[in-house]
Amino acid sequence: MEIVTTLPSPKELKTLLPAPQRETAEIREILCGGDKRLLLVIGPCSAHDPDAVLEYAHRLASLAQEVSDKILIVMRVYTAKPRTDCRGFLGLLHEPEGLHKARKLHLDILEQTGLPTADELLYPALLPYFDDLVSYFAVGARSVENQEHRLVASGIKSPVGMKNPMSGDLAPMYAAISAAKSPHSFIYRNSLVQTGGNPFAHGILRGGTMPNYDEKTLLGLSEPVIVDCNHGNSNKNPDCQRSVALDVLKTRKKQPLVRGLMIESFIEGGKGNAYGQSITDPCLSFEDTRILILEIAGL
Repeated sequence: MEIVTTLPSPKELKTLLPAPQRETAEIREILCGGDKRLLLVIGPCSAHDPDAVLEYAHRLASLAQEVSDKILIVMRVYTAKPRTDCRGFLGLLHEPEGLHKARKLHLDILEQTGLPTADELLYPALLPYFDDLVSYFAVGARSVENQEHRLVASGIKSPVGMKNPMSGDLAPMYAAISAAKSPHSFIYRNSLVQTGGNPFAHGILRGGTMPNYDEKTLLGLSEPVIVDCNHGNSNKNPDCQRSVALDVLKTRKKQPLVRGLMIESFIEGGKGNAYGQSITDPCLSFEDTRILILEIAGL
């Protein structure tokens, strides 16, 4: 490997872009069942255009205030994107000064809108650049069976969602949750570290070769989950996210372990190169998002 550039240390970047006080207690309370509101992790598939993402955040923040008694909204700000063949857009982190851009985007959203943010824990080694700023981490379907992701998740103070793998099998997801909740001793970033376990680790059902948000699956849960309304549960058809969400909420009345939903949404619907439109998976438009969130809040 040839070194292209040397990254700043986490301490250097945190000094340059210091984080304000971050609050994750409400998210933790929902995941533990103490707060009965719905947790909604929502936003663009990928945060490729910081200006558009920030504009979306301001719109979402206004909507979040309207429904705050029923729904706690956490904004997806995914700055690293997994790719099965490692081709295509890999996320804001991979651009020049990507770490700076990614941290600044999370910081701008938190400072300007007050919305807590979520990101994917694609690279565990980069956690120290964001651990004081991001309120919710997700371990994706391609990473959930990886030992390092499970071990690092056990040392994160913020809630961590473990997705089921792309096959849709729930056993690896449950194993990942168990690992993340347990204390571990392991080597991380050139040090031997000890973790105490993350009690806020939970599952994310994202479907697989078939959807897995059906009533039978949800009633058989043994750990808290949120349901990803896109990916394998909607066959990546953004317009199907509404029907997935409403079906899940019907079952939630019988199954309190369903703690929330994940939805992919941006300013413009679909996928393309327009301003405010996803360049990765197609998203629900903000106008349709607003209608759906108000519908959910009214149920």
